[in-house]
Amino acid sequence: MSPLSLGIGAVLALGGAYLAFIQKKKSEGVVTELKFLKATPLAELHAAWKAITEQGFSGNYREFVETNGKAATEGELRSPHGNIPCAYFVATVERQFEREETTRDEKGNVQRRRVRSSENVSSQKSASPLYLESAGIRIPLDLDGASLDLKDGSDRFEPYESNRTYSFFNAASIQTGTKTLGFRYSEKIIPLGHPLYVVGEAKDSSGELRIGSPSEKGKPFIVSVKSEDEVIKSRESGARTQFYLGIALIVAGIAVALLVK
Repeated sequence: MSPLSLGIGAVLALGGAYLAFIQKKKSEGVVTELKFLKATPLAELHAAWKAITEQGFSGNYREFVETNGKAATEGELRSPHGNIPCAYFVATVERQFEREETTRDEKGNVQRRRVRSSENVSSQKSASPLYLESAGIRIPLDLDGASLDLKDGSDRFEPYESNRTYSFFNAASIQTGTKTLGFRYSEKIIPLGHPLYVVGEAKDSSGELRIGSPSEKGKPFIVSVKSEDEVIKSRESGARTQFYLGIALIVAGIAVALLVK
């Protein structure tokens, strides 16, 4: 044992304990809360907000809710890579390239090889507002801080063409020793009209009813193309993964502390 190995082992073990017990408990708490929440129709939320507003309490409405509806936006929105009608998108362009890597073995011999790697060169998300719509009621969603579950959109690779101009990429800035192979265009979307499961805080914002991040710390904010059951199962699986990963880190930390000299 050495002070360094003890320190590294302690960090690993503490991180594992946090994941296996504290973070897992938090995740399970969110799952339990989701199971006991009762969905409130948008029309009912809107009526409650309107009643409070008409009584002269504008700006005071605030309620943690679970609700459902369909995805809507303003105008005609299409995903940038797949041209798919959608209510929201996140799109990226990834440069895939080869770089030369030089290593030296134990005998001092120099070895060179080509290693494939990638880097993100463009990222964008839709600027159009996202709405939850049901029974003639349309409520905007403030996505800041949301846990988003999206559907896969277009995903394609295009080989690099040296005689082509790419608006998102400056060929002159390519790092020496790298060779651009091409670009992967990928996107995640919320299709227009797709059912959404939403958990968040309905609130009066400047005289308008909106759903956004809860003011109470620890409360979930979820906007998902999955059903309630699918969201709960996914989070239960995530909690189990946190536990097993945490235990693995604890074991690794103990091993490093005891065995590494």
